[in-house]
Amino acid sequence: MSLQRARAELDDVRARLRAIQKRLLRRKGEVNKWRSSPASPCCLVLLVYTRGNAEVVANFAQGLGWRRAPRVAALTTEDRSKLLADLESQFDSVPLASIAAVQEDPVRAGVCSEGEAISVIRWLVEHSLFGWVQEQNSLRGVAPSRRQLVDKALSAIPVIAPERLQQRVRSSLSGSLRSQRKWLAKFRLRWGLRLGKLRIQNHLSVSDKQALAYFQWINAASAAAPACQPPLLINMDETSLVRHVSGLIGTVVKNPSNGCQLGEVAPLCDRRSYITYLATITHDSEVQPRLPQVLIGNERQFTATIMNSVDFLPSNVYLWRCKSAWNSHMLMRRYLSLLASSLGSVLKERYVILILDVARCHLHPTILAHAKRCGIRLCFIPALMTAELQPCDTHLFARFKATFREHWRRQKALSIAGSLSTFQWLEVVVSSLQAVLPADWDAAFAASGALAEQTRVADVLCAKLGWASAPLVPEGLPTVETASLVFPKKMKALLHQEMEALKRRRVELKRECKRAAKDQKLLAAKRQRLLKAHAGCCDLTLLARNDQAWQAAKGLSAADLQLLLNRAEGDRPTTCKANLVMQSLLQVVLAPPLVSPMCLRDCVTVDAPTAATCTWPRLCDDVFSLWIAD
Repeated sequence: MSLQRARAELDDVRARLRAIQKRLLRRKGEVNKWRSSPASPCCLVLLVYTRGNAEVVANFAQGLGWRRAPRVAALTTEDRSKLLADLESQFDSVPLASIAAVQEDPVRAGVCSEGEAISVIRWLVEHSLFGWVQEQNSLRGVAPSRRQLVDKALSAIPVIAPERLQQRVRSSLSGSLRSQRKWLAKFRLRWGLRLGKLRIQNHLSVSDKQALAYFQWINAASAAAPACQPPLLINMDETSLVRHVSGLIGTVVKNPSNGCQLGEVAPLCDRRSYITYLATITHDSEVQPRLPQVLIGNERQFTATIMNSVDFLPSNVYLWRCKSAWNSHMLMRRYLSLLASSLGSVLKERYVILILDVARCHLHPTILAHAKRCGIRLCFIPALMTAELQPCDTHLFARFKATFREHWRRQKALSIAGSLSTFQWLEVVVSSLQAVLPADWDAAFAASGALAEQTRVADVLCAKLGWASAPLVPEGLPTVETASLVFPKKMKALLHQEMEALKRRRVELKRECKRAAKDQKLLAAKRQRLLKAHAGCCDLTLLARNDQAWQAAKGLSAADLQLLLNRAEGDRPTTCKANLVMQSLLQVVLAPPLVSPMCLRDCVTVDAPTAATCTWPRLCDDVFSLWIAD
């Protein structure tokens, strides 16, 4: 019992001692806010080697990159300024003879020992190397290798130092590969670095002007919704799914006892075989089960046997068998029709806004026209910004593919010889969809700025855009110049070419209208002669026999033909053949307006049959207004 009591008392004393030591360290940190005094010999040597650079020496005095250095409190602006002033005053107060002696050899000058001088040189090399790694990661997008780091460290040794000190530092850096790896591991530990790889980004900077144009566009589209039809935002995007998932990380036996070879067997065709998944999500969890999820595969992947025998698909999952697994303009029009039919009565109850990226397969006049016929308004995400502004990219695809890989691995572990058939692979895809899609995606749309007028934008997005908080977005539709920022440069060039073609076509149609106006006088004279010749004619079959009269009748107006019909019916009952002739003439004159195929949508219309009655709506001065208008 006495032994246990003594041990308990010893543990209590040790705990008190540790508490006192921590308290002393905290007080020491409050009194001395840097690890080295500005008047220390090491700081003087650093000032000489850096030619009076007080910023670098201040980092050394604060303890940045020190070996086994405890964490110190970050210096305030006032403390940092005081430290820099002390270092500069120290450098100015040192005589020139002392500076020359330190520059020649600080050890022989008696300023510091040889070990301290080597430590100072190594710290200076690592400080320069740390700044270079930061520059390579942020500006160049490069994670330097071991050889690059060693070469850069050797070139960063100060030339002003004595040759024997340089040689000692150089020999420690240019040793064996094992010693280099050990030094780099300690270097990364001291300076807060890690051994890894950089994430791939589409671009190094995000344009806030593009984001503001998109926010203004989506706000205007939501504000255009009628009071009885609340806006419904839907996002559709494509992603690829591989047939055989390789390279998954898991537990592997180092030395198999049975002597068998370890590895997964997969043919090259399966490793290179992909399908396209058209994912559709919305912020309304009640409408989400209605949205179609489309899998596009080529004829080799989705054979006729598979298409006829697949019976386990949910009602909202569709298989499309095409010549190619890539999305296209034709498939986009087909998708819009499928989306409209899947929504059903929701189209009448909600104002549907479909958010797409500016991929080539999404941009075409026929797609815009078909979306209007389906009652769907389109809104586009700026180019190179889908990773930040598209809900499918920010919240869906990473979660779905992680679930898909896990389900695929589980199914492969239960299969025979570790191979999956097409039916089993489709079951994995469907089970992954059913596990991920039934979720509330309201946060995804709000974080990307599509909902609530950007009041719930994610902090990560604001940081990438360089905003402290979401700015005020102008009201109304964006201007032509602002909306043009959304589309890629090549697409804007194509639209400008199409605009020039429309302008040329408008000039040609105006010339044709002038020529038709001149010919109208001759047509009026022929009309009067035809009225006089056939005013008292009872048998209208003569009109069909006379080709010249038939051509002249095409120039009659609807009122003139109706007058002829009334006179003929009043004088004598006409035959059925005469009625058919007259009805055909009426159909010629009363035909609906013809749409010029050279024009985009319905910018220019020509009424039949005469060009003199042409109607000229205002032709848009810029084609971009067609992409942002309702």
